[in-house]
Amino acid sequence: MNTYKIITNHIWLLSISCLAFLFSCNDLLEIDPMDRMTQADIQKMVLKDPNSVLEPMVTALTSQIHDYGTGSVNDRNLAVLHIRLNFIGNDVVKVKSGWLDDDYRLRDWQTQISPLPVCFWRNFYKYIFYANQIIAAVPESLNLSDLSDENKAVMTFKASALTIRAFSYTYLMWLFQDDYLHGGKDKAGVPLYTTTTNVAQPRAASAEVWKQIIDDATEAVQLFKVSGNYMTDKRDDIDGSFASVVLARAALTMGEWQTAISAASDVINAYPELFNEEDYTTKGFTVMEKEVIFGHFYSSNSNKAQSSFDAWMNIYGEGGYGGSQQTSWLAIDQRLYDQIPETDYRKKNFTSEPFEYTYPVSDATVLVEKYFQLKWATSTLRDNTAYNQDEIYIRASEMYLAKAEAEQRSGNDAAAQNTLYSLVSQRDPGYVKSSATGDALFKEIQLHRRIELWGEAGHEFYDNKRWNIGIDRASSANHLEKLSHPAGHFTFQIPLETELNYNQNITPADQNPL
Repeated sequence: MNTYKIITNHIWLLSISCLAFLFSCNDLLEIDPMDRMTQADIQKMVLKDPNSVLEPMVTALTSQIHDYGTGSVNDRNLAVLHIRLNFIGNDVVKVKSGWLDDDYRLRDWQTQISPLPVCFWRNFYKYIFYANQIIAAVPESLNLSDLSDENKAVMTFKASALTIRAFSYTYLMWLFQDDYLHGGKDKAGVPLYTTTTNVAQPRAASAEVWKQIIDDATEAVQLFKVSGNYMTDKRDDIDGSFASVVLARAALTMGEWQTAISAASDVINAYPELFNEEDYTTKGFTVMEKEVIFGHFYSSNSNKAQSSFDAWMNIYGEGGYGGSQQTSWLAIDQRLYDQIPETDYRKKNFTSEPFEYTYPVSDATVLVEKYFQLKWATSTLRDNTAYNQDEIYIRASEMYLAKAEAEQRSGNDAAAQNTLYSLVSQRDPGYVKSSATGDALFKEIQLHRRIELWGEAGHEFYDNKRWNIGIDRASSANHLEKLSHPAGHFTFQIPLETELNYNQNITPADQNPL
């Protein structure tokens, strides 16, 4: 019983509840409710009443990304897991000992018995199973010329599932195999499941998995556009801009520069308004509007308490590990801080001078030192004791940087200079459009990606792997652990207890080497 099969057995309630609904609507299907419902019956029902059947399934899928599991507070949702990846790099400094020290100290973080690979493997295959349930309920061939409300709804729901499946396999490939352009292309990928089967699968070829990712994301974008739902008003919806981000990320990883440029352009055109200085420096990255593509709206029914991103990241928060408990306080690496111009307002998200802060409930006074991050601890979140904040997962700014990188790497330096300017000039009024070319321009794009996306969504970990950059903290003034780790050695091993021990089609010889 491999991880995917375990998930199918633990998520059967969703299928049962949906089928129960279908049986209650047997008059629409004209079948005997005592008869066994076939896949064709389900698909017929979906075409007749997609909102009743598929909408709760998509809602359940989305909630899996936002919600937390039953593990410890350091692995309960994707946003918190990404905090742990942030520690495995150069730009994020852990300034207080306590929770998550092993990740920051690079202790046993990638082996087959380490908790971190288990958490990512388990969560992404859970998302994939939910997505495959939805896809299986939709007829394989949809009539894209039928623009009835029902058919557009079916297209939208299928596109949502395809997006999350591609999103999940992208992360699995980023984590569990070497970078595509640095030797990973010709190696084994991860088990590929495109149906709800619980038959254990072997590792598919990396090229096969990446092709599936591109195919799923491409189809999702098409379905969202045809259905008229490329961009919705709700920022916790899975929509076409989300699918385009997945497509751009995969294409960038594979070196398919024109695809990356096109997908990123679609997103940029859909989100003409980025955060302004007030948004960026005073609202703790909880503004669920403007450039936010996907995120989570807080509600009293989904309070994640200390498993929330805010509990780890708000230095002003009472009771949180990242607040008054002080066990996960973060700072920016001095070397990166020093490269941010004084005219760039992104620098305001980090302390320029030490100051004392007194928590209003505990009355504890602490010293907030230079370089400490205030990106998630600004005025609107000050003294927040309940961590009741919205969470941003994907922003459109990422796509400016993805497009600029793809343009530069495809040889179009002039276009890359323009794209980079269109973002950075909004962050730094003193920024002059770059005249750099070649590798110098590429390094400038990398620098602004590190500044713009600092601490978000594990970007530095994935980017360093994609750029073949290792860890070297020796010359940092404020890193407590002056560690190094070689480039090209950031691939996780496949988890032993949740996969290898139960999947007879993956042998110890198939394991990723350390």
